[in-house]
Amino acid sequence: MKNRKGSTPQKGGLNEEPRRPIPSRQEDSWSNEQDFDLTMMLALSAFRLFSGFFGVINDCDEVYNYWEPLHLFLYGEGFQTWEYSPIYAIRSYFYIGLHYIPAWFVSFRPKVEVFIFIRCMLSLLCACGEYYAYRAICRNINARTGRFFYFFSVFSPGVFLASATFLPSSFCMSLSYYIIASFVSRRWTLGIFCVAFSALVGWPFSAVIGLPFVVHMLLLEDLKAEFVLASLGSGLGIGVVQFLTDTHYFGKPVVASLNIVLYNVLSGPGPSLYGEEPITFYVKNLFLNWNIAVFIILLGCPLALWRLWASRRAGGLGAFYRRNSSVVLFAITAALWMLIFGSQAHKEERFLFPIYPFIALLAAVVYNCFYETIIGRLAVNRQQIITVMILSCFALLSVSRAFSVHRNYAAQSEIYEALEKELGSGVEYNANFGLGTEENGLSKDSSGSPKSDMKPGSNDVQICVGKEWHRFPSSFFVPNYDRNGRKVRMQFVKSEFTGLLPKPFKATMNLIDATRHEPSDMNDMNKEETSRYVSLDSCDYFVDLDMPATELEPNLGEKPAEWKPIITRPFIDLSKPTKYFGLLRAFYVPHFSDKTNSMTTYTVYKKISE
Repeated sequence: MKNRKGSTPQKGGLNEEPRRPIPSRQEDSWSNEQDFDLTMMLALSAFRLFSGFFGVINDCDEVYNYWEPLHLFLYGEGFQTWEYSPIYAIRSYFYIGLHYIPAWFVSFRPKVEVFIFIRCMLSLLCACGEYYAYRAICRNINARTGRFFYFFSVFSPGVFLASATFLPSSFCMSLSYYIIASFVSRRWTLGIFCVAFSALVGWPFSAVIGLPFVVHMLLLEDLKAEFVLASLGSGLGIGVVQFLTDTHYFGKPVVASLNIVLYNVLSGPGPSLYGEEPITFYVKNLFLNWNIAVFIILLGCPLALWRLWASRRAGGLGAFYRRNSSVVLFAITAALWMLIFGSQAHKEERFLFPIYPFIALLAAVVYNCFYETIIGRLAVNRQQIITVMILSCFALLSVSRAFSVHRNYAAQSEIYEALEKELGSGVEYNANFGLGTEENGLSKDSSGSPKSDMKPGSNDVQICVGKEWHRFPSSFFVPNYDRNGRKVRMQFVKSEFTGLLPKPFKATMNLIDATRHEPSDMNDMNKEETSRYVSLDSCDYFVDLDMPATELEPNLGEKPAEWKPIITRPFIDLSKPTKYFGLLRAFYVPHFSDKTNSMTTYTVYKKISE
């Protein structure tokens, strides 16, 4: 055993000759705080980088609203949604620009590598926030709660998925870690800045996460002046830069955060056009992404009442409130978030991302309370056994869930990556055109027109997709040109889907012309525009999930004379019933999941030349 200064205690009786302390080499990282923290940070970074490399893209909004505009900034072309039309302007180019800056430095690399690099950068942003929150909780609440928080956060499959996701809600989730750390550390200015950055640049609804600062600084403590100054300074500083950036790219005054609130809440048709779900949708998602941590949090209600009753009997009710005010405010914030979004008809998994850090913290606080109240009264060996069993159960379920998602849904990215290698990368693209009005690297034909005009030429290679348009992983997986110098284009074929699909940004030599152009055939009512489609006969490659054929969705595997499969990957067949309430689909259990779940194939078909 080592003493506090790191030296080895002397052994033996008084008659032994005293020996000089032997300096410790400090090889045991678990007994040295700095080494332990370094180990925690490295492990956390490894988990998050793993997500950046292997996490699944499961939201078409991420692809078409964020990866595609970033692809436009880097390579001069990409798909445009109605949200980026200057007529509606409910997305911010400032948010895209923040990701463009690091991407520009590696833009000379293959596009898929740039894609992975950005995902890894987002993962590390989240990892730094997690570590900052962990250290703040250890210092200002207690070390055991901090380590439980670390464990729940690191192993959560929800955080694993969201950390590398290019979405405003996941960006807000990463900032929530910094917000929690700032609040418990009483770094008010930093916390308010993070709330403002999250709400203005990320997602305006995340302003709800600033509730603890409002209550504490305005009601519990007399910090009104500091709150007003920090709020005004952060809001104006961030808002002005964002306003000028978006105004520049849209060509008119734009406050994107205000526009999205108007569309979703006040004057627009709202998000219900894109589907409605019952409240059980969020209940299922919380269980899938947090498994037993959800039940631990629910245990907090009776534990809190018991602690409150005990404090009242002991006459320490005031001290109890002061000691637990932060946790209470975090719990109220998470509950308010669930109330707001649970009451909305349109529900999506990503809407819960910003409160994931609060879930990890609340689970840690409740479990620590349970440990002190009940487990701590048992023998030491029983304390360790119970804790290991509970945390191991959470970790195993979490790993099982993350692996199941990758096993069942990773084929979409693998297919396009393999297709990119099949086509090869021919003429290199020039990504060094900056954020201004410089030429965007598009090559010209003999007449001087942009070579990437979206009207297909006779020698172009056309990759088509029908019902699987929503699983397209972005243009980062499609080469600009094949190895023979032919332009490669992504096209849509009519399917059973009757909503609005994106269309290519205007082909131009000037980036500003592309972002300021008001595209035709756009609407904010999710009404289908048939101008998006090309005929199946014009396609050279077709990417599809092999399912039973319908009138608009043929199974090309049944047409061997016209199409041949060249790349296939296994993919979960969601149309087939599954046993045990779908648990063996949601969580991977060796042998049992393989036996229970039905798989189909994700396939790239190549047209057979006549």
